[in-house]
Amino acid sequence: MIVAYWVTAVLASATVQLPHDVEAFLDRRAQCEHWAGEEPYDGPRAREIEVAVQQLRCNSLEEDESRMRLRYKRNQLVIKALEP
Repeated sequence: MIVAYWVTAVLASATVQLPHDVEAFLDRRAQCEHWAGEEPYDGPRAREIEVAVQQLRCNSLEEDESRMRLRYKRNQLVIKALEP
């Protein structure tokens, strides 16, 4: 999780910016990783986690990343940024 934030910060500070949709995807993926590591210690917390995961569409990350890789297949900065 920390690595994802670091990669995003490093790439954002580069002279060449990532496309907005790539930055948004990287942020979304980092948030999904965060929520996946949260402990559902009671009912309300479990619901909070479930809602966050649904709103972020965490179940479609792999499919969305595949589409993004195809769309930006010639942009090595994007391909590198998408690496885990």
